[in-house]
Amino acid sequence: MKINLLCCIVLSMLLLTACGALFSRYNNYMSEWKGQDEDQIYLVYGPPMRKQDLKDGRTLIAYDYQAPGGDTISTCEVRFTLRDGVVEEATYGGNYGAVSRFVKGPGK
Repeated sequence: MKINLLCCIVLSMLLLTACGALFSRYNNYMSEWKGQDEDQIYLVYGPPMRKQDLKDGRTLIAYDYQAPGGDTISTCEVRFTLRDGVVEEATYGGNYGAVSRFVKGPGK
């Protein structure tokens, strides 16, 4: 019983580590956006799918993507928070299949 529990814990840790390694490239891409001009977003991603001005003066820009893959559809959302036309924060979320296709750095 203890061996099975230990195996489950070790396997879970390995899977979490593997997922972190898979997404580390895309985390780095998003961190490269901080300080970039808004125009660079448009040069890489094109016109935004959603754009919202906030009361505090910031602007949110978002892109939504879907990538077909077998029996499932992978989705990805890429979001930018801007202040005075400069990226303050860039985030993404979604399935690896879509993230690997649609998350890009500013020079990509």
